[in-house]
Formats: sequence, C-alpha cells, structure tokens
Amino acid sequence: MPLSLSAYLILGLAIASVPFITQPRVPLALFALSLILAVIAGILNTTGLLLVLSWAVVSAFLFKQKHPVWLYYVMVALLLLAGHLVMKHEAPGFHNLQVLSDVKTSPDAVPYSLYLNFDKAALGFLLFLFAAPRMRSAKEWLRSLRITLLFFIPTAAVLIGTTYAAGLVVFDPKLVSFLPVWMFANLLFTCVAEEAFFRQFIMGQIMEKLGRSFWAGTAALVISSLHFAYYHLEGGLPYAAFSFVAGLFYGATFWKSGRVEAAIAVHFLVNLTHILFFTYPMLAK
Repeated sequence: MPLSLSAYLILGLAIASVPFITQPRVPLALFALSLILAVIAGILNTTGLLLVLSWAVVSAFLFKQKHPVWLYYVMVALLLLAGHLVMKHEAPGFHNLQVLSDVKTSPDAVPYSLYLNFDKAALGFLLFLFAAPRMRSAKEWLRSLRITLLFFIPTAAVLIGTTYAAGLVVFDPKLVSFLPVWMFANLLFTCVAEEAFFRQFIMGQIMEKLGRSFWAGTAALVISSLHFAYYHLEGGLPYAAFSFVAGLFYGATFWKSGRVEAAIAVHFLVNLTHILFFTYPMLAK
C-alpha cells in the first residue's frame, strides 16, 4: 500500500477511534503515526506539520482548563483562523490526495471530483478529541441514537425535498463503484470535520459564553449556520442559502442532543441518502 494511502487510512482510524476510547492516548498515537507517514509521503511539508502541531497545542490547552479572558480569545481566534484556512483550502504546506476526478454517477449528473483533505481532517480530529465530551454509558449512546433518528428524517425530507422540488436532482437509486471510498471520506474527512468545527467549536463556545437559555441557543444556532453558509458561497448564493438551512438542522440536532456525534450522524445519513437514491451531486444543466 502506498505511504500516502496509509497516512490517510491511519488518520481515518484515529478519527473513528475518538468516540469509543475515553483516554486520548490511543487516538493521539494513531494521529502521530499518520503525521509521520504524511511527512514521508509528501502530503505535509514542514510548514504543514508546524501548523498541525500548533493546532494540537491550542486545542489541547483551550478546552482543558480556564484561562485569562485575553488568552482565551487569542486561542479561539487562532482556531477560527485554522478553520478558515482549511475550509477555504488555503492552508499552506499540504498536498492533498485527489482520489476521483470528473466522474459521473449518472449520465445526467454533473462531473464529480473527490479529495482527501488531510488539513481539514486533522483539525476536525483535534476539535473532536479535545472539545467534545465522551459518551461513557450505553444510556448516553441510546439517547444519541434516538435523537439522530428523530432529526434525520425531517432533515433529509426538507433538504433533499427542496433540491428535488427545485429540479436540481431526480430520484435515481444506484450503487456507485466508489461508494466505500466516498463513505470513508465523507464521514471521517467531511462530516466529522465540519460538525466538530461549526457545531462543537463555534456553536458550543457561543453557548458556553452566553448560557443555555433559549435565546442564547438560538443565537449560537444562527451564527454557526451563517458560518457554515459562508464557506459554501463558492457554490453560489442558492447553495449558500441551502447550506444555512442544513446548518440549522445539524445545529438543532447538536443543541437537542448535546452531542456532536448525533450531528455528524445526521449530516452523514443525509449525504448517504443523497448519493444512494438521488442524482449526485446534481443534474447537469
């Protein structure tokens, strides 16, 4: 197996291990191994490695103890900057692997490309590991599962239903040949990273500062959804508006459950429903 693929697989394993291992040593060991392989394989250069290490230090320090107000806001600003760089694909020092190039999932679909973004996944891993509390009992897992199922159906109905009504997709059940790669990348490198950043970090920090009232939660929900929409503006204003609505649903899942795992699951299940049963990513015009 090429070193580059090994680096991505081990990073994926590190991310997947986070909810199931209460002590951070095992996920961190896997993450460190993925960094070593990524440097050797040329995915990271010195700049990229230093960036990841700086994100690790700030994440570990920020969420584990109280700090002077000025230091807290400096660290929050650094992580917001990190999120901006990875969401805009502008972080220096990374050479991300393209695994799909202009493939068509259906004859009438627009071409689709897929990258494994090491920078985005690395930041998502760190926020998932250090900012999100672990679930320590079967009762907590069952509650999270119930809320996931409760929110998934209306979220999928509204989001996919809107695109269907707008003529952007049609019913198109299929099994694409690259589904395992897509599931790996979408769950661990996209959904975890985006929910850890927009919901656990941005929404969670706002709620922590403003309190747990309805209005504080609403403000956090709207602000985090606006951030989510902003980073989808490259697809145009309609896509950004769609992303804002999606952010409201994912944020509501996080708010109700208190668990980013539930938001990750809803996000992934909506995406999975899309690729399995409808035009993906959308109809060619």
